[in-house]
Amino acid sequence: MSFIRFSQRPLRSFTFFLALPFLFWQVNGYCQPHIYTLAERLVETKPLVIPGNIFVSGISPSPNRVPSHLKEFGFYHSGWDEDDIPEVADFSTFVDVWHFDKDLMEIARKHGLKIWVALAPIFFKDEGKNKQEDYLDRWYKARESLLPFKDIIYAFDPLDEPFQRSLLPDRELKSYLEEISDLLIKDFPSAKRAITFTSYTVNRARFQLVVPENYNLFGVDHYVGVSFQNEIVERLINKTQHLDAKYYLIPRAFKTTNSYYGFLLHSELVMRARQAYDFAISNPKVEVIFPFQWRDFLGGGEDYIGVGSIPELRREYKKIGSAITKDR
Repeated sequence: MSFIRFSQRPLRSFTFFLALPFLFWQVNGYCQPHIYTLAERLVETKPLVIPGNIFVSGISPSPNRVPSHLKEFGFYHSGWDEDDIPEVADFSTFVDVWHFDKDLMEIARKHGLKIWVALAPIFFKDEGKNKQEDYLDRWYKARESLLPFKDIIYAFDPLDEPFQRSLLPDRELKSYLEEISDLLIKDFPSAKRAITFTSYTVNRARFQLVVPENYNLFGVDHYVGVSFQNEIVERLINKTQHLDAKYYLIPRAFKTTNSYYGFLLHSELVMRARQAYDFAISNPKVEVIFPFQWRDFLGGGEDYIGVGSIPELRREYKKIGSAITKDR
């Protein structure tokens, strides 16, 4: 995802709906039933308040139907500030937090959210380039502060884009990441162990030889162009099919003055969101949609404008997130 800086969800509501229609589309001249709602047909739920002890988050005359394999939705940069968490809580299942932000973890718990925990400073130094010499001491200390949140930890992320960022030789980095995973499994066996790759890393001829084998949640980012990264995601899935892993999609969800990523219209960012959702509902191994990113920030002298500041894109992701999180 880049630009780094150094359980089950409690039942919070009831959702009522009035009908369960199938969608239909043309295949070889015949009308075929499809039980899942495509992105362009997702319906925005409307708030509904009932006096008494029942709270209803939304009501829709045409329910959004999402496959059970698509379980999680959240934004990168959504758990870095306490004011952001309440804003995304109604259409997310998790927020991302740094391992040391216990106060933000408590706020996430209060809002019924899981957490995706970034661990980089424990195991890596120099912005991820090198290995921490005292990583075991750092981990054992961090582990004690993380254990109280064991019930809401969805995933651990040891280092964003490790094979792009780290200066360790590939084989050494693979071994180190597997050692980190073993530490995580020992105390947090139900938490996912996640790795984000870049498109450059996945396209390498010897990619399969360096993929850590004890991780179970993979993603790949590629933010250039106007289309979602279907081809590179399919390549990642094919190259890691020997592993028992699930996948997360990282659609570009930001505008920037950085010319490398190119200029995208709001409508093009909305289209990428829809393409990612439609890809996810048709691929049973995709478990998560994790758009990059929620917050605005300044990186390398360039502005990055996130979903939270783009109303049109925010509405689209709210429809997608609400559909995914409704029954989770």
